[in-house]
Amino acid sequence: MQSTLILILSIFGILITAYISIAHLSKKQVICPIAKKSCNIVLDSKYSKTLGVKNEFIGLIYYILIIIAVFAIQSNSIIQIAKIVSGLAALYSIILFGIQIKIIKSYCFWCITTAVINVLLFVLIIKI
Repeated sequence: MQSTLILILSIFGILITAYISIAHLSKKQVICPIAKKSCNIVLDSKYSKTLGVKNEFIGLIYYILIIIAVFAIQSNSIIQIAKIVSGLAALYSIILFGIQIKIIKSYCFWCITTAVINVLLFVLIIKI
């Protein structure tokens, strides 16, 4: 059950980050279900990159690696690394959510959704 939830959450994360990545690469606006321009304000802010790389690309790689770590490799050391990385992803997502609230003062539905996914993944992975 736990592994199934990790897989489902990771697939949702891949779908969301792939959508955002494709929109950016094709120079199209991201459609936000909660406000017309809200997502693009956040996604085009200076906080949308980490070390010069768009956060959605980092997220896309993260979700793929989680699937590989949990389902393909299944070694103790890889699982321990997955626990640490998922904890860092959850923490960073919470920080980015705080930035949306306190600094940008705009909200991205997709960013908040991936933050929730990242926290849930951490909770599930830490129990492995």
